Amino acid sequence: MKVFHQTFHSAVILREGFKDAEAAYETGQMFKGVWVSADAPLDINGGADGDVVLCLEIPDSLFEKYEWVEEDLECRMYRESFIPAAELNRYPVQIWNEEE
Repeated sequence: MKVFHQTFHSAVILREGFKDAEAAYETGQMFKGVWVSADAPLDINGGADGDVVLCLEIPDSLFEKYEWVEEDLECRMYRESFIPAAELNRYPVQIWNEEE
């Protein structure tokens, strides 16, 4: 499955790998890991911010293991997951090309 991570720190991530972040992401619940979206990259309206979108191919099972699902948001247009950096760093990262 293809996942996306928008960031202002793409050069560091491409050179050194992802690093875990810890935040509540306006949920009231703490998450630790790297926030990625599935299906398509998000924009600022979807909560993503940054000047570069990174893309990885990971197993569906990895995404699903850490997927965050809000029970009361049935109309959500995207899927999201908070995956530990150590697990994401096992897969090649590339800058997303919108034409792919």
